[in-house]
Order: sequence, then structure tokens, then C-alpha cells
Amino acid sequence: MSSSRVKSAERVMAVLDLLASRVTPLTALEIAAELDLPKSTTHHLLNVMQERRYVAHWPDRRVWSLGTSALEIGAAYLRTGHLQHAGQRHLAALTARTGQTSHLAVLQGTDVLYLDKREPQGSGIRLVTEVGTRLPAHLTAVGRSILAGLGDGELRALFTEYEWPRRTDVQIASLAELTGVLTAVREAGYADEVGSTTSGIECVAAPVVGSDGRPVAAIGIAMVSGTRPRPVADLAVEVQAVAQQFSQALAGT
Repeated sequence: MSSSRVKSAERVMAVLDLLASRVTPLTALEIAAELDLPKSTTHHLLNVMQERRYVAHWPDRRVWSLGTSALEIGAAYLRTGHLQHAGQRHLAALTARTGQTSHLAVLQGTDVLYLDKREPQGSGIRLVTEVGTRLPAHLTAVGRSILAGLGDGELRALFTEYEWPRRTDVQIASLAELTGVLTAVREAGYADEVGSTTSGIECVAAPVVGSDGRPVAAIGIAMVSGTRPRPVADLAVEVQAVAQQFSQALAGT
């Protein structure tokens, strides 16, 4: 490979690293200044990366953010098995502490992918969240937990042209509505939903974060409405505690 191609690849990686490290999108001028790149080179890189969906451009604000392809690469890494293996004991602990079915899920585009689950002994309840199942992230508690940790630019990249599928009469139908829900999730530190994925089922979830504080996954519990053994806030404390332990284990602390 020629030295010019290696240099271009290094610059692409630098752009991705920079955008991933920022909560808010950046202008092309800010990117050029941060990376000490010529303005023309920066614009060329961004245009090529936009074509491949690694970055997203917001003309109204003249800013750039990570695109959907960048998010999908992160999700693909998590599906290699490391996260699933690391989460096994934490799911077992969560089910033991709450007596409910527990799940581990990651974001995949605008969906969540369920990687693992644990059911309490003697449970006769069959949920739709089997391992390998994909569901719209905006409808699920695990999905909302992850989405709440993304920046505004990332959310817009995912949902600006989204069709907002629904599974029940309980729905979110716009980015503005989702943003309001995610604001509440951030304030509470956990997400809950009742009947938005399956009628008669309610869920509580919390994010699992990496060493940089960004969500890499979410764990949660699901139960039949009306059978909840404790208030949602009490169950959320259990979910958050296990999610924090999982996060610390991933960080090696």
C-alpha cells in the first residue's frame, strides 16, 4: 500500500476517533483545527466518509457526527461473543435478585439485538425476546437505555428518516417524542416501558457502559403486567446495580 493511502487511512481513523470522543457534532472547520488538517483535505475526507455512512452531515447546522455505519461496526464487535460471555454471571445475578427474566442486548442500527437471557426457575412465561431477536430500539427499555447515552447527532443520524414501526397501541412516533422519553431516561438513570413491545409485558433496563462512559449494551428485566413484586423504582435499583457491576467488570476495575 502506498504511503499516501496509509496517510489517508490514518486521517479517516482520526476523524472517527474525534467524533466519537465528542458529545455534540463538530463543524468541518473544528475538525480541521483539531486534527491540524488542511480545510480542503478535511472536506474531501468527510464527503467520502458520508458516502459510506461513516459520518452524517446536518446542513441546517453545518455540523458533522458519526454515521450509522460507525455505530454498526461497534455493534458488530459486541456480537463477537465477548460481551455475551462476560454478561452471563451478571444476568444470572439479576434474575436471582429480582426473580424475573433478564436480558442482555446491544444496539444494531435502529434495532436492539438480544444476545442472551436468563429465566427464573419454573417460569412458564414465553417472551418474544429470544436470543437473536431484533426489536425496534425506541420501543424497548433496553433500547432506550442505550439510546439515552448517544449524542444528538447520533440520534438524528439514526432516526431522521425513520418510519417509526409499532407493535402495539403504545408507541413513539417522532424524533421529538423519542427525545423527550430519552431525557426522562437520562434523569432517572434507567428506562421502563409497559406494553410497547408486547401487550401485557413491562420491562426495566439500565445501560452497560464502557471505560469512556458511553453505552455498549443494556441489561433489563421483563415481567407480566400486574405481577410486579416490587415498585418499578425498587426493581430499577437492582437493575442499575448489576449494570454498574457489569460495566466495572468490562473496564477491568
